[in-house]
Amino acid sequence: MKVRNVLLVNAGSDEGIASIANDGTFPALGVVSLATVLRRDHPDVEVIAVDGQITPMDEVEKLIADFEPDVLGVGVLATSYGNALRLAELGKEAGAVTVFGNDQATAMAEQILRHRAAVDYVCAADVGEFSLSALVSALDGERPIESVPELLYRTSGGIAHNRLPEIPPEEIKGSGGALRTMVLDAIPVPDRTLMPDLNWSRYLDNYLNRYGELHAGEDITGVTTMNRARGCARVKSPCHFCGIMDLSLRFSSPEIFWHDVRAAQEQMSASIFYEAFDSMSSSPRWVQAVVEARPDDIGEAKFFVYTQAAETTPRLVELYRRLGVYRVNMGLEAGDTGMLKVLKGPRDSLENNQRACRLFKEAGMLIHGSLVLGGPGETSQSLDNTVRFARWLIDNEMMASLEAQPLFPDFGALTGKWLMNPDLARQVAKERGFEILDGELLDLMPSKYGSTDMVDFDEVSKDWSKIFSHAPWDELIDATHTIRSYADRSGTITGSGRITQATLGSA
Repeated sequence: MKVRNVLLVNAGSDEGIASIANDGTFPALGVVSLATVLRRDHPDVEVIAVDGQITPMDEVEKLIADFEPDVLGVGVLATSYGNALRLAELGKEAGAVTVFGNDQATAMAEQILRHRAAVDYVCAADVGEFSLSALVSALDGERPIESVPELLYRTSGGIAHNRLPEIPPEEIKGSGGALRTMVLDAIPVPDRTLMPDLNWSRYLDNYLNRYGELHAGEDITGVTTMNRARGCARVKSPCHFCGIMDLSLRFSSPEIFWHDVRAAQEQMSASIFYEAFDSMSSSPRWVQAVVEARPDDIGEAKFFVYTQAAETTPRLVELYRRLGVYRVNMGLEAGDTGMLKVLKGPRDSLENNQRACRLFKEAGMLIHGSLVLGGPGETSQSLDNTVRFARWLIDNEMMASLEAQPLFPDFGALTGKWLMNPDLARQVAKERGFEILDGELLDLMPSKYGSTDMVDFDEVSKDWSKIFSHAPWDELIDATHTIRSYADRSGTITGSGRITQATLGSA
C-alpha cells in the first residue's frame, strides 16, 4: 500500500468515568508530536491530530468517515479504552490500518492483539514518534516490518515484539552522561498547527473556566503542554502505584526547551505551559541549566510542573520561581507517615509533605495534589489522618486543586504486579510489613484479570481493597466524598481518577 493520509486521535474518556481536576485544560501533546515527525519524514502524507478529550465523539467519528485515513493511530489510556476500541472499529470500516499507543496500549499490548481484530499494531515505545514513522515506511514497502522499534503485531507464529531502540542512534546528539547527551533533542519541536484551531480554543476556554481566578488581572492567551524531559529519580524504586513504563531520566538541551516555548508562543499564543516532565524536582541541575539559558526576550511564560515533596528544598523553589513556575503538581498521596512510606518510600513522611507545601505557599505557588486511599495496610486511623491532612491543605489556602480516589492497581505498576502475582505479593508483604487480608481472593486474581483486555476500574479497585486494605471499600468512598465535599465548599477544584461516576456517586 501507499500511505497518503494519517489521522492521529487521543481517545477521550469513556462514558461514565469520573473527571479529574485538569480534564480538558491542557493539550494531548503526544498526537501533535507524532504528527510533527510524520510530516518531517513523509512530507507527501497529509496528517491530522485531534484530541478526543475535548472533541465530541460524533465529530471524531465523522472525521474518520470523511478523511478515510490510510493509517489511524489512537492514543489509549485505561480510562479511554472503550472509546479507543470504537475508533479502531470505525477505522477498519474506513479501510485504515490501525495502531494503538500510550500507557494502556503498552501495558496490555498482547491482550489487545489477542482479543481485538480491529487493532493491527501496538506501539510500546515511550518515545513513539520514530516507531510510527518507521511503521509508515514499512507499510509503504520501504523497510521490513521487523525493523520498526517497539512494535507488536500478529504473525503466524504468534505475537511478535520488535525489541529495538526506540530512538535511532543517528538521531541522538552528543555523548556522555544524561545531561550531556540531551537525548530528547532528537524529538523535534512540535508543530502545534497540526491540531485544529478549535481544539486550542477549547483548551483555553476550559482552562479559564476552571482556573481563571488564579490569573486575576493577567492576559492568558493560550495554554499548551510540552515534554522536554522525562523520568524520575525513583526509577529503581518507584512509587508503588505508578504506572509509567519508563522512568529513566532523559533530557532535552536548555536551548531546545526554550525553542519549544518560543514556537508555542508564535504558533498559538501560548502563555501557560504544562511541562510534563514526570518529576522536575528529580534534576535541579537540569532546571538550573534551563533557567540560566532563559532568553531575555521570551516574555512572561508561566509553567505548571510536576514535583515531589521529598525533593523540595528552598533552592529548588527558588529555581522554580526564576523559571516562571506558578503552580506545581505534587504527589502528596496521603496524610499518614506510615502509608506514605508504604506507598512511596522511606524518604516520604507527613512532615515532608507539610514542609514542601509551606515552602510553595511562601513562594506564592499553588499546588495541584492527589490523595490515594486504600494502600497496603490502610486503616481507619490512617484514612482519618489523610482526611485531616486534606482539610489542613485547604484551610491553609495551599491548593489550586485537590483530587482523591481509592487506589487503582494499574497493571503496569508494582501494585498491579502484586495483584497479578500472589507469590510476589506475599513476599513483599512480609518484607514491608503489611498483611494479605484475603489470600483466597488474591490467588484468583491472575485467572480473573490475566487474559482480559477490558478493565473494570471499580471491580479491580474493590478486589484490591479486600486483599490489601484494612479500611473497607465503603470507608474509602466515604473518605473520597468527605475530601471532595470539603474542597468544593472551600472553592478548591476537585476530581477523581480511575473510578466511575456511578460508584463515586454525588461527590
